[in-house]
Amino acid sequence: MGTYVKQGDGAFADQLTLFATKIPVYQALLGITDAEKDSAMADSKLFRWTLDVQIQVQEYAPHITGFKNLLRYGDGSSVLTTVPVPPVYITPPALVAANVQLRFTKLVDRIKGSLNYTTDIGREMGIEGTHSDFVPNDGTPDLKGKTAFGGHPLLHYTKGKYEGAQIWKDLGDGKGFVLLAVSNHPDFLDLSALPATNASAVWKYKAIYLYKGGVVGNWSPVIEVTVTGA
Repeated sequence: MGTYVKQGDGAFADQLTLFATKIPVYQALLGITDAEKDSAMADSKLFRWTLDVQIQVQEYAPHITGFKNLLRYGDGSSVLTTVPVPPVYITPPALVAANVQLRFTKLVDRIKGSLNYTTDIGREMGIEGTHSDFVPNDGTPDLKGKTAFGGHPLLHYTKGKYEGAQIWKDLGDGKGFVLLAVSNHPDFLDLSALPATNASAVWKYKAIYLYKGGVVGNWSPVIEVTVTGA
C-alpha cells in the first residue's frame, strides 16, 4: 500500500474527496480516462456516505444504551419521558464494487507513472506521502462532553492507536478529581446519579491515554458539563 494512503477512515474519506475533486483539473495532462474519473468520484461519494452513517450510528449507540440501562436499572432520579429517536440517513449514492482503496492505489500508481506528473501536482491531489511517527507519550486526548439522553454526560475523545483512556471526574464536592472509569471506546456515557430534581451541578472531567497497559501522554484540558436532576 502506498505511504500516501491516509490511515484513519475520516482522513481517507477526505483524501478520496480531494482526489476526486482534482481529477478533472489534471485529467487531460495525466491521461486519466472518463471511466477512471467517474469511478473515483463514485467511490468517494459512497465511502463518505458510509462513514457519515457510521458516525451517526456511533453517536446514537450511547443514547440507546443509556436508555436501556436506565429502563432496566434506573438511577434513583431520572424519569423516562421519551425514547431516543434513531438517526435519519440520507439517501445513499450509487453502489460500487468492494475494495475502494485498491482501486484508489492502482489509479494513483498509474498517475505517478505519467511523464507529466510532479510532486506539486501530487500534493494538490492529496497523494504525496507524509511520514509521522506515532509517539505515545506525545498524545493529549481531545476530550469533549455534552448532555445526552436522560441528562447524563456523554464524553468523547479520539482513540487513534491508543488502547483507551482513563476518565477522571470532579464532582465539586471538595475531593478533587477521582478515577471514574477506564474507557476503551471513544464514547463514554456517565451514568452516575444526577442531582436532586431541578437541582443543577457542574461536573468536571479530564482524561489521559492508555497504551500497552500503562498511562501515557498528557492530561486533556479539563472540561465542564452542567447536569440537572429530572
